[in-house]
Amino acid sequence: MADSDDAPVTFWRASERFAGLVTGFHRFRLGLPVGSVFRDVFFPSLATIRFGIEGPQPWSMRLGARKFDMPLASFTGPTSVAGWIEATGGTVVGIGIHAQGWARLFGGDLSVYANRVVPLANLDGSAQRLLEALDGGEHPPIAFERWLDRRLATDRAPDPLLERLEAMIADVAVMRIETLAEELQLTSRQLSVLTRQNFGFTPKLLLRRRRFLRALSATLDASPEESGALLAAAGYWDRSHFLRDAHLFLGCSIREFRQRRGPLNALVMRTRADVLGAAV
Repeated sequence: MADSDDAPVTFWRASERFAGLVTGFHRFRLGLPVGSVFRDVFFPSLATIRFGIEGPQPWSMRLGARKFDMPLASFTGPTSVAGWIEATGGTVVGIGIHAQGWARLFGGDLSVYANRVVPLANLDGSAQRLLEALDGGEHPPIAFERWLDRRLATDRAPDPLLERLEAMIADVAVMRIETLAEELQLTSRQLSVLTRQNFGFTPKLLLRRRRFLRALSATLDASPEESGALLAAAGYWDRSHFLRDAHLFLGCSIREFRQRRGPLNALVMRTRADVLGAAV
């Protein structure tokens, strides 16, 4: 089945059988005049698989001090820094991977790939087949779900703690590592091993990243009068604390981020919220 939708940003929900494994599917189309260079930003995020299709153009992503030239079929590990992108056009389709998805689709130590990009073929020998299906015009949700079913046919046993842990990290009321450890009946060391292996980072960084992204998405377009209450609702005691986290996760101030972010980032936030229920 081909897809005739030519919107610049499209998100699709995954079928219910993949709930908790993937965030959903996305496609970004950049129609640029010849010679133009597009610059924008991805937020710190979960692990992501992406493919360049439809006459793909070279694009790159800078994560902290490292710049990665993106393979046609890429695996980007979980990120704790913004991904500043540069492109000259083309179409990218992708799928976000939750912790449970990583454990069941691939397994192993995810922290090895944190803030890194590698060819997807390093993890999955069928990456070329999936790329060819997508580049051949197959509807992305169909191609991705067939690939997911094939990966899950040799299913790794799910860890019952991961679903609880992911829900707790997303909970605005959970602010302390000790709360996670107590609820899951783990030592702090056991918790750290679990999160690094399946989320890529320590529990402290995961809680800070989630709080920051929650606050950022709520306040980016808010007035100064509104932002104080929104920051408090997200779990910040004061604005200075939020601004320190901005430098950690974005690599710049909030003012600079607003100046540097492009139209794709804002459109992605709106479209993702409409389809998946969350802007980031």
